[in-house]
Amino acid sequence: MKINDIELFKILPEHELIYITQFTKIFYKNKNDTIFLEGEKPDYLHILLNGTAKVYRVDNKGNELLLHNFKAQSLIAELANLENMHFPASCKMITDGYIAKIRFQNFQDLMQRNPQLSVKVISSLTKKMKFLDTVIQQNLLLSSQAKIASFIYENEDIFIAQKQHQVASMLFITPETLSRNLKKFKDYGILENNKNKFTIIDREKLKEFF
Repeated sequence: MKINDIELFKILPEHELIYITQFTKIFYKNKNDTIFLEGEKPDYLHILLNGTAKVYRVDNKGNELLLHNFKAQSLIAELANLENMHFPASCKMITDGYIAKIRFQNFQDLMQRNPQLSVKVISSLTKKMKFLDTVIQQNLLLSSQAKIASFIYENEDIFIAQKQHQVASMLFITPETLSRNLKKFKDYGILENNKNKFTIIDREKLKEFF
């Protein structure tokens, strides 16, 4: 991955691209590698360039509580950067992938000179607000079976990469409820189970459930 692969920067003129390159580093990350930890200072803006990642908190029993999943390409926790507050949660990779780290002070200078870049950041925050609204609506209106079907349909890569208890945590249901519904989807010919890993074999039929 190169700086030119970052969608956010494709609106920049050449001289600004050269400028921000000095303050940007791209890292290859393995599955489960940490990107940042809760409580760290937001000195760097993080962009997921490839793969999937999650933001989570850990409760007093050591359980991970999922807050958000990210697919490439996405800004991660940019609100913490903008508000200059310590990261309120931790982030790590769900799959292998690439992360860009940009020194935020220099990124701010860039935004001031390029209003279009600020619009892109605002758009990213707006999408996260819409996602949160969708999550709230789903938890209020959808049955457990519909929530599971919707999640699998829209997040197949995350569903395949995560363990069942982790998926259950994302959906705020018990692992038993998830397991029971996955078996039903298998019996309906929607999912296939190979070595305890489910894959979709009929997306259209899955969509009917939500």
